[in-house]
Amino acid sequence: MSFQLTQEQEMIRLMARDFAKKELEPFAGKWDREKIFPKAALKKLGDLGLMGMMLPVEYGGAGVGAVGYSLALQEIAYACASTAVTMSVTNLSSDPILKFGSEDQKQRYLPPLARGEMLGAFAITEPGAGSDPGGMKTRAEEQDDHYLVNGSKVFITNGSYADVIILVTRTGLEKATRGLSAFLLTRGTPGFKVGRAEEKMGLCASDTVELLFDDCRIPKENLLAKEGFGFRIAMTALDGGRIAIASQSLGIARACLYEAIQYAKTRKQFGK
Repeated sequence: MSFQLTQEQEMIRLMARDFAKKELEPFAGKWDREKIFPKAALKKLGDLGLMGMMLPVEYGGAGVGAVGYSLALQEIAYACASTAVTMSVTNLSSDPILKFGSEDQKQRYLPPLARGEMLGAFAITEPGAGSDPGGMKTRAEEQDDHYLVNGSKVFITNGSYADVIILVTRTGLEKATRGLSAFLLTRGTPGFKVGRAEEKMGLCASDTVELLFDDCRIPKENLLAKEGFGFRIAMTALDGGRIAIASQSLGIARACLYEAIQYAKTRKQFGK
């Protein structure tokens, strides 16, 4: 097995590094201190093909594999961790639409997500159900041509800015994970609003919020796949999410190491 990067992968890494150094690194500190969401930078990432990296070309994506995606994300995280997490969640949100969406859903959402014209979010975590999806209480009840959703989600990245959110709720009476379904929730849907913003020690330029649902009316056509597929959809998406978290961690760790070395070179103690 060869661990040598391909020419394309090297090009992706260098392109992302050059962009991050010019467009992110000079501003990252200010964005984080002042909690400025980097919306303009995200559109530029879309122009470079970094917002839909693993999407097929026919849906506007870059069509690169997980290695290319990881390399790009490491470089973005090295310069600005907040931008990296925002980029990764939009890439993450595209995956369930690609793998489980109808052709109409794919055509409607994937190209603008890949171009950075739309942002995505993924809403599964609840106050009492983080790593335990079986404890989820947010529920969608079928009613005529739509579903009525009631409940809340917490710690949702991009929640205030997302144009489309992958929302996982309980629909069936089955216990644990069998009664979960996934929906495409769009901005401005009646009964949906953004709640409080989370106070964080870092990643302060990224958006992390609570989502509230009070008889939120989601059209039936926005159901992903079919009822009962929610857990499968969520776990499939999170496989890619783990690659993203690891890649961001590597990028941040590299930046920390660089800063530590620079400090060690100039630090003076005991007259030395």
